[in-house]
Amino acid sequence: MRELPSNVDAKAVIEVGRYLDDHAKTTAVSVSEALRVIRRRINGLPISDSGLEELILESAATRHLAILLDNH
Repeated sequence: MRELPSNVDAKAVIEVGRYLDDHAKTTAVSVSEALRVIRRRINGLPISDSGLEELILESAATRHLAILLDNH
């Protein structure tokens, strides 16, 4: 994974990691579902949806997980 920008919230990184660690390895990660769940777990994250989506994509790719690019 590339170096994260300095404005990325550590809570967002940790929560994305937790979500992906709990995700089944045999099913694709739904970006919209991950975004919804992570936003619900931590209210008021200071990161845009597109920034959080990028973080989810990069983290899932680093873990070699399949990714489902679905609509919101």
